This record gives sequence, structure tokens and C-alpha cells, in this order.
Amino acid sequence: MPEDTSGGEKTEEATPKKARDARLEGQVAYSQEVMSASLLLVGFATLYMVGPQLFLGIKESLIWVLRDGMVMDLDTVALWYQGWWQFRSMGLWLVVLMGVLFVVAAGMGAMQAGLVFTAKPLVPKWSRINPLSGLKRIFGMRGIMKFIFSLAKLAIIASVAWYIVSAMIFDGLDLKMDLRERFAEKVWVLFILAVLLASTLAIIAVFDYLYQRWQHTKDQRMTKHEVKEEFKQSEGDPLLKAKIRQVQRQMAQSRMMQEVPKADVVITNPTHVAVALRYDQESMRAPVVVAKGYDEVAMRIKAIAREHDIVMVENVPLARALAKGVEVGHPIPGDFYQAVAQVLSHVYKLKGKQLPGSSNSAA
Repeated sequence: MPEDTSGGEKTEEATPKKARDARLEGQVAYSQEVMSASLLLVGFATLYMVGPQLFLGIKESLIWVLRDGMVMDLDTVALWYQGWWQFRSMGLWLVVLMGVLFVVAAGMGAMQAGLVFTAKPLVPKWSRINPLSGLKRIFGMRGIMKFIFSLAKLAIIASVAWYIVSAMIFDGLDLKMDLRERFAEKVWVLFILAVLLASTLAIIAVFDYLYQRWQHTKDQRMTKHEVKEEFKQSEGDPLLKAKIRQVQRQMAQSRMMQEVPKADVVITNPTHVAVALRYDQESMRAPVVVAKGYDEVAMRIKAIAREHDIVMVENVPLARALAKGVEVGHPIPGDFYQAVAQVLSHVYKLKGKQLPGSSNSAA
């Protein structure tokens, strides 16, 4: 298997980014045999349809040039008229033939490579003109395989051509036929020969295209190290992203700890969970969780609560439920109203205050 400079085997399929970059560089699975066979087959088919009209146009043009044009007194208007007449009789069919071939060439190119507009393949590269690189391409394994394929293709086409020529031309000579009939017959035989050779080339082109697809896929493979490096470049270094997330968590915790002194009560587990609640009847419809945490974070919350003389109430089920079900900065759901109202009522009694709204309802 191909290996990179680090010695890793290219066992991984190309990533979408690698495939896109390769297309922009002009590296696609492309078979010239497919293009040649398509142009020949479609060209012969088009020539079969427009050939009679094209032949008549050429015939009439030659007659006019060699006979009528020699004796006519031509002026500017007559020349323009004759030029237009020649284009209608002969040039129009040539335009049709060339147009069909152009459409086929563009279509086959798009089918193989897709619609890619890039100028990168035209940029000069030292590797393309370096003699050593050229020798490696010629005498390397790929160059040898290409040479063998060319020999095999030439042998197949030559064999088919010889069989057809010997069977249809040499064996079919009839000297008793009229010269024009013999010429017409042999021209038709040569046309059939060309079509059969183009069909043979089309069969070869199918195998060549499959080989080019396989070779391109193989060339685009990546090592595991290359896949990791590409992921780092596109998604970012995982270690750096983890560090950023850690800093973000620390900043969020720092902001959260700044809200703890504003809390009315801290409900604890008592050791593993701590949830700080704040309630302002004028601005809040329900108590809000201003801070929560587990283990070390819970210990920090309780330490700050002690420093600011905030009441801590031990309620294991309530502490766990609030820590699990309510996000920081969000008001508590209605399911917790009664339990939290009891806690706040106890806190306000300790402080000599009355729970806001206690005369009407709890929280």
C-alpha cells in the first residue's frame, strides 16, 4: 500500500474535505479512452445522418468552383451571395457536426469529473517539468502499467481491424462490378470498420474508466495520522478545545459564586450537594436558583455562605432534586413550591422576618 513520509499505511478512505481539495486541484477519476470512444461513436452516428447532405454540398461546391465559377463575372454582391449559398449547402452541416462533438465532449467531461471550475491545474509546478519526476512517472509502476495497457489496446484494435479488413474487403473483391459501385461499397465497408473499431474502443474505455476510478480512490487514501491532523485543522485541536471549555466552566463558576452572597438560603445534602436560592417578591414570581454544585463546588458554595452568614438548611431529597432539575438562573418549577416555601419560612423565622405572601399562599 502507499505510504506517507511518516511510514503510516494509507488505509483510510479519503475524507470529504480531502476529496473536495483534490477536485479543486484537478485530481479526478478521468479516462481519456471514454472521451475518445464517445466522440468516435457519436461522430460516426452524426456523420451517418448528415453525411449525404454534406456530400451533396461538397459536390455542388466543387462543381461551382471548377465549372460555373470559372466563367462568371463576380462582383461583391455575387461573392456574398455565393458565400452564403456555400455555407447553407456545406458549412451548415459541418457546424452541426462540430456542435454535436462539442456537446458530447463537454458532457462526457462533466459526467466523469463533474462541474469543477478551477485554474489550479494550470499553475506551473516544478514537479511537472522536473526531469527526475518525469522519469519516475515513465518508468514507475504506474507508467509501466500504462504502457502495458496501451500495448494491449493496440493489439486488440489491430486484431479487430485485420479481421474485418480481411473478411470484408480482401475476400469481397469483385472485379466485375462497376467502378462507382465498387468504390461506394468499399467506402461503406470502411465506415462499418470505423464504427466497429470505435465500438471496440468503447468496450476498452469501460474497463479503463473502472481502473481509473479504482486508482483515484487508492491515491486519495489517507493515513490515520493524516485524518487526525485534518480533523484538528477543521474542528480544532481537541486538547485546546478542552482547555477552552475548562476555562469557560471556571468563568461560569466564578460568576455563579458571585451570586451566592445574594442568596436567601443554601439547601444542602449535607456533604455532596449545595443549592443556593434567592427570592424577591417584587421582581420574581418564584425563587430562583443562583448557584448549585456537587462535591468541591458544593463545598465552595457553603464556605461563601458561612462567610456571609447565609442560612444553610439540610434537606437531602430537595437538594438533590433542585440540583438535578433546575438550571442556574432559572426559577423553580411549581412542583417545588411547597417544599421551598417551608424552607424559606424557616429561614425567615430565624431572621425574624415574615415569608412574603405567606398570608395568602406558600411561595
